[in-house]
Amino acid sequence: MNAVKYFYASYQFSASTKSEAETLAQSIAVEQSVEMPPETVPEEFKSYIAEVSELSNIGDNNWQATIQFSTALVGSDPVQFLNVLFGNSSIKPNIKLVDVDRSFLSKICDGPSFGISGIRTLLKAENRALSCTALKPVGLTPAHLAERAYHFTRGGIDIIKDDHGLANQPSAPFKNRVQSVVRAVRKGEQISGKKTLYFPNITGSNSEVLDRFKLVTDLGADGVLISPQLTGLSIMQELAAKSELPIMAHPAFSGVFVNHPSGGIAPELYYGLLWRSYGTDAIIYPNAGGRFGFSEELCTKINHQCRAKIAGLRSSLPTPGGGIDRKTIPGWLEKYEKETIFLIGGSLYEHPSGLEEAAREFQQMLHNDE
Repeated sequence: MNAVKYFYASYQFSASTKSEAETLAQSIAVEQSVEMPPETVPEEFKSYIAEVSELSNIGDNNWQATIQFSTALVGSDPVQFLNVLFGNSSIKPNIKLVDVDRSFLSKICDGPSFGISGIRTLLKAENRALSCTALKPVGLTPAHLAERAYHFTRGGIDIIKDDHGLANQPSAPFKNRVQSVVRAVRKGEQISGKKTLYFPNITGSNSEVLDRFKLVTDLGADGVLISPQLTGLSIMQELAAKSELPIMAHPAFSGVFVNHPSGGIAPELYYGLLWRSYGTDAIIYPNAGGRFGFSEELCTKINHQCRAKIAGLRSSLPTPGGGIDRKTIPGWLEKYEKETIFLIGGSLYEHPSGLEEAAREFQQMLHNDE
């Protein structure tokens, strides 16, 4: 890492003239590096001032600037890397972070500890897309949630995750819920004859996340669900470094970062690259045609970022969800192909023949493509 002296990041913004664009690009470079008038920076630290290496008009009054930063601003600190990328500039209007230097990112982040191949190995499923569902709704007791997990497992579902709203509510205390669901899944596997993975939701304060991670490991869960926008990306990286359980990330609370058309962070960069780099093995995002308005083009970009080959970083499994109808799986499978986890909740619960048959039909759709 000492041999690498610079890394880049790219930003988009609007400006009516090239001169205005140059001024805005330079202001981002200064804001994200020394955050003070460049002429006041001591001479021996002038190299810390970021430089605009490329500026181009990308249509109408829209511009893209690539800025080169000294690695001395970051050292080897992944949290400080995020701060340098978009700390103060994220507060300003109409600035969007759209690209990041992957070679440097892979030097300060270890990425997923399991990745696509690791999850496939756990499931012994090497040549097909994977299925996932969510235990819901909030308010059910551990026994009721376990019963649902049992039927999904009997039907052969690959992965069962907690709904992201399940935390430590009185209706289903965390430890009791995990114990009950783990037992139900193991029992259901005896009927299905195949492996099903259970991912409890461990989202909470940092100390709670670490305590819950240890607890679910001891209780025999197969992975964890976490909402990194609520907990922070660094705790996810800390969990991934343990290499004990795969991590599935949920996008709750992240919309403020990715939904503004001219600000925030490009969704494919945020979900597909940053979450992957900070340790996520499976990345849930809102699928096109569902409740959240993501386009098919954007979803395809997220998928690409999750799977793209990057030296030093395992690939993650894109996990489209958010209102997928079970009947549309063949079409989505054709578009997204096999390196995908398909997450279906409500549509399975609506199946007229019950959860077990819903899971069985879901699995059959995926096996038909082998």
